[in-house]
Amino acid sequence: MMKFVTAPSGHRLLLVWRTEFLFYTPERRRLSQEWNHVRLASASLPEQPSLINHPLNRPLPLHDDSFDAIYSFHVIEHLSPAANERFMRDVHRLLKPGGIYRVSTPDLEFLATEYLQRLHEQMACASVENYARYRWAVCNLIDQCVREESGGEMIAALRNGEFIPEHVKHMNGDLLDFLFRPPPTAFAPGSGPLRLLRVDVVKRIVRKVAGPLVRWLRRRFQHKSPIELMHEKNLWLWDCVSLGRLFSDAGFSFVTAADYRTSSIPGWNRYNFDQSAYGEYPLEPSLYMEGTK
Repeated sequence: MMKFVTAPSGHRLLLVWRTEFLFYTPERRRLSQEWNHVRLASASLPEQPSLINHPLNRPLPLHDDSFDAIYSFHVIEHLSPAANERFMRDVHRLLKPGGIYRVSTPDLEFLATEYLQRLHEQMACASVENYARYRWAVCNLIDQCVREESGGEMIAALRNGEFIPEHVKHMNGDLLDFLFRPPPTAFAPGSGPLRLLRVDVVKRIVRKVAGPLVRWLRRRFQHKSPIELMHEKNLWLWDCVSLGRLFSDAGFSFVTAADYRTSSIPGWNRYNFDQSAYGEYPLEPSLYMEGTK
């Protein structure tokens, strides 16, 4: 059973997430301790008194009316539409009357618009740079829905140097920042922006970060792939219309689109999880929506 923590404001807050990317600075990790946590995972990862693992395809083992606010960070795209309907109703159950639910998720409108723009640019003026932007836009739109190996086509594009750092930043915010800060010896002199990162550097990063976890998961759960256990695939993408309907159907009122800086969650300015820790831009460009119980 989860042991609840309470924020300094006196509110009880719940954070639902899949990866630790949200806590990528010491200050973010410290502030996250004021929240209770549910991690979307089917693997038996370590838990803590205020952190439980749960696959989210069944009701959370928590009491009704337990929280003043709930925030799910890039979780709903990893659930099917039917599972999302059940999950939304469960979130509604867990909130106190007047409680706020906030969602961030990849923005289908942004991804589709970016794809069309880069497609037309490449068609109008074919070039190595325009093709790199086009391919990265395609990867952001569909790769995580269909990949069979961790990293999918995105890793292939990085290995081949087929990307523009500024475009990756535009589409992914801080998500892949670590790729552009390799040791000085990792740069290929005179290779230009498309070869900013050498193949061997990317391979070492992937092996170091993913290798041990993948091997452990394979030994522990032979019948499921690591992608399934960590829910890496996107199972659906949302825009403001479809996500707003999902909120309303689950019983939420005052459903509104938000941005990365503002929220009705009590004390949000203290946390500001959706803004980059390094500047006035989103941590990861997303669709943000909130509703009230």
